[in-house]
Amino acid sequence: MQVALVTPSFNRASTLAATLQSVAAQTGDFDLRYVVIDGGSTDDTLNILKAHDTLIDEWVSEPDNGMYDAITKGFARSGGEVLGWLNSDDTLFPWAIDTVSRIFRDIPEIQWLTTLTQTAIDAAGDVMYFRKVPGYSQQAFFDGVYFGFGGDGGVYSTDFIQQESTFFRRSLWEKVGAQALTSRALAGDFALWTAFMAEAPLVAVDTPLGAFRVHSGSQLSRGKREQYVGECASALAEARTRLKYTPRSASTEAAQYNGFLVEKVLPEDSNSRWGLIERPFYVLPKGDLKSAIQRRAIY
Repeated sequence: MQVALVTPSFNRASTLAATLQSVAAQTGDFDLRYVVIDGGSTDDTLNILKAHDTLIDEWVSEPDNGMYDAITKGFARSGGEVLGWLNSDDTLFPWAIDTVSRIFRDIPEIQWLTTLTQTAIDAAGDVMYFRKVPGYSQQAFFDGVYFGFGGDGGVYSTDFIQQESTFFRRSLWEKVGAQALTSRALAGDFALWTAFMAEAPLVAVDTPLGAFRVHSGSQLSRGKREQYVGECASALAEARTRLKYTPRSASTEAAQYNGFLVEKVLPEDSNSRWGLIERPFYVLPKGDLKSAIQRRAIY
């Protein structure tokens, strides 16, 4: 099974080498096709790409219509049964591609996959935190649970789905992906998750897969942050209308959902296959307890 990974880039020479090195450090048994789509950078990006020529199967540097256009272009060039993208300031853990390959191979019914262990690194590449997500479900998504930055004001809104740790089958991408991803200037990723979630449940694995880099060059300004949240809200509202979905009413009680998780069938066996299980999880409403957990101030 071939995994296609695309890195969109534009004037990110300061972090691009670390991104490429995280791909070069992948270990295990997998078939990876790696494509970099650069938007015509004027910094040292081209020299960095040339220095990693044996790692990258194909790269281009030419003007485009932004990151989501570049990703779409990369998927069209890549082939591969399973797709994902890694921005040019983020990184993968060394086991990521091997783990993803085996999960999709072992469980054909999985359409898309992400981690329950979200990771952030700082400008130096040091880990800032590992944040646990209890689960994912279609109902929770359309209730607004995975809507960060305080989201749409929904009482259960929590954290976004981590993009660099999310992979999906090409068949799902070809069904709804390109149109959704390019439908928003900033929140194309959230619009894509919205389209995917309407088609198939998101499956989770405890294993951390990738890390988001927090640094001054990648921070949304307040104005862009507000635009991003607004675009997320519009994508979610449109999907609710299309699906005729009524969100869960606000409550002071924890909301229960059922999510799908992959685990080793026989963890004591080194040749064990991955298996799919369903289990409940709970989401707290906004309040002191939830705030304490998010601040990691509770034991």
